[in-house]
Amino acid sequence: MPAYSVQDYVEDIRAIVAEETEVGVITEKIKPLALRLASDRSWFKDKYRFTDPEQGVGLHLLHEEDNHDLAVFAIAWAPGRGVEAHNHKTWAVVSGIEGQEHEINYKRLDDGSKPGFADLVPTKEETLYPGTAVCCLPEDIHSVVNNGDKVAVSLHTYGRHLNHTGRSTFDVDAKTETPLILKVEP
Repeated sequence: MPAYSVQDYVEDIRAIVAEETEVGVITEKIKPLALRLASDRSWFKDKYRFTDPEQGVGLHLLHEEDNHDLAVFAIAWAPGRGVEAHNHKTWAVVSGIEGQEHEINYKRLDDGSKPGFADLVPTKEETLYPGTAVCCLPEDIHSVVNNGDKVAVSLHTYGRHLNHTGRSTFDVDAKTETPLILKVEP
């Protein structure tokens, strides 16, 4: 089978998004493609293992449409580091490439009407490994941490670039919600 490139992946996703409007259907159709790209590795570069020391993660942009839709990242996670509870405000498909990342999913108990406040409870935990993938809907909330002892790398595909969605991070104990913007590697 010929190599499956990031460009092949993007073209396949464009075709899916052009014919589907249901977010759950879109993500389920992308999931096997994400697994294929994550396992191919012909496109993978060593620099995708770099993690920003301050953030603990490294966001490596592989593709983004001119209007900020359809963003594809290789995201590296330093051991013991991650992103606390957050939403995406767009659909997402994540596939493991190297290492492992532990996710905790949350349910929001409040209605979101009080600015800066969020009441969350954990609902499910799972660890993502190479060869596995998960899908997220726009209002899903989860936390991610590399619970392994080496850098973990995963392929992340979003309906819109994360820094252009107005997404939030949540402090579960303090019950707060604040805007979330992460630095993207050049």
